[in-house]
Amino acid sequence: MSTPAAADIARLFGPAVLDVRDDVPVIGSLISGAGVGAEQEMPARVGPASGSTLFTGGDATDAPVDRAVAAARRAFDTGAWGRTTGRDRARVLATAARLIEERTEELAWLLLSETGKPIREARGEVAATVNAFEYFSGLARDINGRTVRDIGTDVFAFTLREPAGVAGLIVPWNFPLGILGQKLPPALAAGCSVVMKPSPLTPLTSLAVAQILLEAGLEPDALSVLVAEGAAGASLVSHLHTDVISFTGSTTTGRHIAAGAGRNRLKRVALEAGGKTPVIVTRNADLDLTVEGLLFASFFNQGQVCVAGSRILADAAITDELAGRLAERTAQIRLGDPADAGTEMGPLVSRQHFDGVLAAVDKATAEGATLVAGGTQATVEGTAAAPFLAPTVLFTEADDNYSVREELFGPVTTIQPYADLADVTTRANAQQFGLAASVWTHDIDEALDLTFALNTGTVWVNGSTDAFPEVPLGGRRDSGYGAEFGREGMEFFTENKTVQIRRGTRAPWYGGDR
Repeated sequence: MSTPAAADIARLFGPAVLDVRDDVPVIGSLISGAGVGAEQEMPARVGPASGSTLFTGGDATDAPVDRAVAAARRAFDTGAWGRTTGRDRARVLATAARLIEERTEELAWLLLSETGKPIREARGEVAATVNAFEYFSGLARDINGRTVRDIGTDVFAFTLREPAGVAGLIVPWNFPLGILGQKLPPALAAGCSVVMKPSPLTPLTSLAVAQILLEAGLEPDALSVLVAEGAAGASLVSHLHTDVISFTGSTTTGRHIAAGAGRNRLKRVALEAGGKTPVIVTRNADLDLTVEGLLFASFFNQGQVCVAGSRILADAAITDELAGRLAERTAQIRLGDPADAGTEMGPLVSRQHFDGVLAAVDKATAEGATLVAGGTQATVEGTAAAPFLAPTVLFTEADDNYSVREELFGPVTTIQPYADLADVTTRANAQQFGLAASVWTHDIDEALDLTFALNTGTVWVNGSTDAFPEVPLGGRRDSGYGAEFGREGMEFFTENKTVQIRRGTRAPWYGGDR
């Protein structure tokens, strides 16, 4: 896979490329279709696999945030985007979907460069983003309220679904295109104007999609992308003129988001925060299929997935066999250059993140967990000192072990035995998170009993981590609230208005004969 030249990079990002120095783009925020620099600079971003500088750029502060929100407010209040027809919005989103698909290889290269994920995963993420744009382009033409007739002989009511206004979207680094696809298309489909802040580690894909939307006919004021560190996100969340906030990230940051959103005015917030997916394997599971499924659940995207299968609870009768087979298959995972089509796992997103995950593994073993596989830095030929972590399997019976109670967000999974279904349900529900769970069994009664008993937003049966734009995703407890994807995901970006119409004359309340 060849690396695009600087000219190709400039075309991908349009005016957000302020300069190119030594073949390295200098990027700024994209506001009202124009590139905007900043007085402060962020650290140069180094590719996790290549070790070379991907870009340099400014750190947007309060002034660019104000400018971006003002543009979005203008696009909404004047009707330039906020009062467009569903047909017009659908056309923009459908055209953008086609353009994203046409640029699959360029966008996949950006994903690979920014995140270190293997090229086959990057291509899959682009395809998933196309799917999301296509789905929400259809929903843009199907935003409806309801009619209520049976409330009186001379009065009826109906409801309207209206766009909420200015949406602030905060997109993380682990799926910079995929999670963008969960937030941006439904917001635009609903008629909201948007200010989006991607992670400072992965802004390039957001800028590229914004440029595509401009080419597709989007009103320039309707979308701005802030290239910035976390302070700009806090300003966006608490801004007086943002109406709704959608955030994906850690639970700790989610708490700050929830508090900050109400600082200057009350507004609705959707939080997709941390997760610790319990994967329950019963004695009625097909172990051949289950082991392959657990590999994907645990190590897809280097385990940097909020719904990663990072806690495997296995029936005590099969725990030893499952642990042995999983360790054997884990050792066969191909780590390598993300650009190689045969690579199954790439490096972690940054050296800093790698250090944190490895320290978490050390903490887990210090607390008594047994290392079954991995647990060390992996050396991969041709990738210099890239932050590769060998896929890691731990074993512990203790529910208070660090690897069980905390989200490690790396290629690490922990196996635990359980006694019976009552035991595993109690233990799975005792954790602070409630984003997702996975059940592996060929017994339909077991599958349904566990599905109904688990206190979590999503349950997969004989599968894991799947996401489709037609199906809502959302968490409970410390995993957040609100939904993404599905009709529910778009309705978050709308407000309900009730209209009551009286056709007759109401009897006087004050005065008259009563």
